[in-house]
Amino acid sequence: MKKSNLGYVLVLIAALMWGTIGIFVNGISALGVSSQSMAAFRLLTGAIMMAPVLAFMGCRSNACEGRVATPWALFKASPKELVPCALVGIVGLAVANTCYYECMGEVGMSTASVLLYTSPVFGVMLGRVLYREDVTPNKLVAIVFNIVGCVLAVTSGDLSGFHFSAWGVASGVIAGLCGALLAVFSRMATKTLHPLAVTFWGFVFGGCFMAVLSAPWSDMASAMSPQLILLFGGFGFIPTALAYIFYMQGLSMDLETSKVPVVASFETVATVLVGIGVYAESSGAIKVLGIVLVLMSILIMNTDLSKLRNSVIVKRIVESMTFKPNAWWTEKSQDMALFRERTGIALEPTVQESPWYFVR
Repeated sequence: MKKSNLGYVLVLIAALMWGTIGIFVNGISALGVSSQSMAAFRLLTGAIMMAPVLAFMGCRSNACEGRVATPWALFKASPKELVPCALVGIVGLAVANTCYYECMGEVGMSTASVLLYTSPVFGVMLGRVLYREDVTPNKLVAIVFNIVGCVLAVTSGDLSGFHFSAWGVASGVIAGLCGALLAVFSRMATKTLHPLAVTFWGFVFGGCFMAVLSAPWSDMASAMSPQLILLFGGFGFIPTALAYIFYMQGLSMDLETSKVPVVASFETVATVLVGIGVYAESSGAIKVLGIVLVLMSILIMNTDLSKLRNSVIVKRIVESMTFKPNAWWTEKSQDMALFRERTGIALEPTVQESPWYFVR
């Protein structure tokens, strides 16, 4: 498997894990913890879980890239290297979450979800401006399929719950932009730091920023229980630490910035499937169509249409579809007449009587 293809698979696995967020959010919300407090502690819990992993990996010389193998090797980073990590945590995680929650409060969950899925549009724009990535027809088609698919999967085609608010729409679009910037800053950070280190420092910066904004301590103190600790343990491990390890590792494999948000949108499919399987939500035809469109958008985005168009299989399909039996029979008759003229041997065209003569 090509290195870049493996990278997209890792992003896809991360998106699958992000799809389980709803399970933990529902459980923690039921215990009385606010969304802002939840986001702060999610990132801080992820950082705590990442710390021993970084210490263990730092003892392995093949992970240190020229540094002395010690438990602290991967924690070390210069101020210059920490800047993109801070942007990952503050902009890509904290600001994105904050704006998303603001959007939900202003215009409702359905509208906020749709606005968040503007991220692939920003991904293509940023990829073009920053990395000179081509804006190809299949990318544009994939984005349209992706946005429409996400909207249908989330809303089941019922747009009656849509609301408008200038600040709500603005915060939703900012959340989508920050989601695309997460891929940009992560790509920058993993150029000089190990993906695990980028993940850890991103959680530290993002968690501290969210903690300053939300002051979650009173929320957590009032809701503290063994059940809350267990839920936050799972929340910090599966859709946070483990998911971002896969995500950062994938981005370190020179992926196209414009493609990453579309592949990461598989989170929507996973979320819908979790809702259907765990919470017995309805699964109508429109929702299924939305899931299919999202999957098609990922396939289209990662398919080289020029190579596909020139492939042997496509050529055979096009040839079969454009095959004109009468013209073919006329051509073959002329060939047999020419053969008879040059050799004197007459070939009887009895094959014309057969129903299979059109099959080649």
